[in-house]
Amino acid sequence: MRKVTVTVALFIAVLSALATPLAAQTDTGQTDTGLTLTTPYPGLTVEPGDTASFDLALSATASTTVDLSVDGVPDGWTASFRGGGFVVNQVTAGTEEAPDLTLSVIIPTGTADGSFPLTVAAESAGGSTSLPIEVVVQGGAGGTVTMTPEYSGVRGPSSETFTFPVDIRNDSPAEVQLELSAEGPIGWIVEARPQTQTQASAITVDPGATTRITVSASPSTTAAAGLYDLWVMARGGGVDAEAPLQVQITGSFDMQISTPDQRLNAEVTAGQPTPFPVIVFNTGTADLVQVSLDSIPPSGWEVTWDAEVIPTIAAGDFATVNATITPSAEAIAGDYQITFRASSDDANSSMEIRTTVSPSAFGGLVGIGLILLTLAALAWVFRRFGRR
Repeated sequence: MRKVTVTVALFIAVLSALATPLAAQTDTGQTDTGLTLTTPYPGLTVEPGDTASFDLALSATASTTVDLSVDGVPDGWTASFRGGGFVVNQVTAGTEEAPDLTLSVIIPTGTADGSFPLTVAAESAGGSTSLPIEVVVQGGAGGTVTMTPEYSGVRGPSSETFTFPVDIRNDSPAEVQLELSAEGPIGWIVEARPQTQTQASAITVDPGATTRITVSASPSTTAAAGLYDLWVMARGGGVDAEAPLQVQITGSFDMQISTPDQRLNAEVTAGQPTPFPVIVFNTGTADLVQVSLDSIPPSGWEVTWDAEVIPTIAAGDFATVNATITPSAEAIAGDYQITFRASSDDANSSMEIRTTVSPSAFGGLVGIGLILLTLAALAWVFRRFGRR
């Protein structure tokens, strides 16, 4: 009986000895030395040419030096550990020592889409542990940078400067530095600037952030009415983003009123109508419609028009209208001022005309008659009273 008991005890002891290391091997991420290695995101999806970064947490029950390595790295890939701003391959871990540790895996440009398993190994004098991770390479997974105008089209005259607020959204996992540029038709001045720095031509956009820029467009002074296409671009760090913009030029409105010979004076006779031609020039780039004509003459005078409204004057064209000036019959000889005006809903112009009044022929005859009567009266007086 004693032999059987001894045999059973030895058998149990052998089983215990075998079971202890087996349990240590099946422990995930922790050994019997207390070495632990974890990461909050063991699987990352990135684009070819990007870097997959794994934040690692390494701890130990006692202070120890730990060697780090990565198994399963494909050819052409680069894997490195970073801590304290340096590339490292050893760290110290313990109960009061938790190193700031990151594994960076650089995926070459041109890598085919797929799943790539890696193993991070940590080994110290007292034991070792490992952590499986996975890098999934997928084209387009790194996010994009997009440009979105607040409004893509505006309209107005060619004399105006147009502005477009544009938002740049960075949906990539890293900050991007972008050079801004803009293009427009020949003769236009088109610029893109950060909204808060009008002299800068580049911006930095944090990952997941949106930054606003302003695009200004000054048309050519000779730009005719019509639609004009513009483009705004942002490029840098392998990122290209662009957005189309459009300006509708309605044309500039301007006019000038003058005379055929550019003379700003006229000679008139009291009480008699005098024709006076007036020219209205359309000096803008858009048609003028419903151009009204009027005047401000001296009191008692009258100015009439053969057409008080000009229906249309095309851009660069002119229209001739005849005015008739009739001074007051009692107007004495001298200079008088008349204001002529042309106006529409979009533009207006005026000119001052100096008019010189000459006495009428009838008035002259009356004057001569009065002089003769006066002389005759004097002669009669001298003849009658001179004899005495």
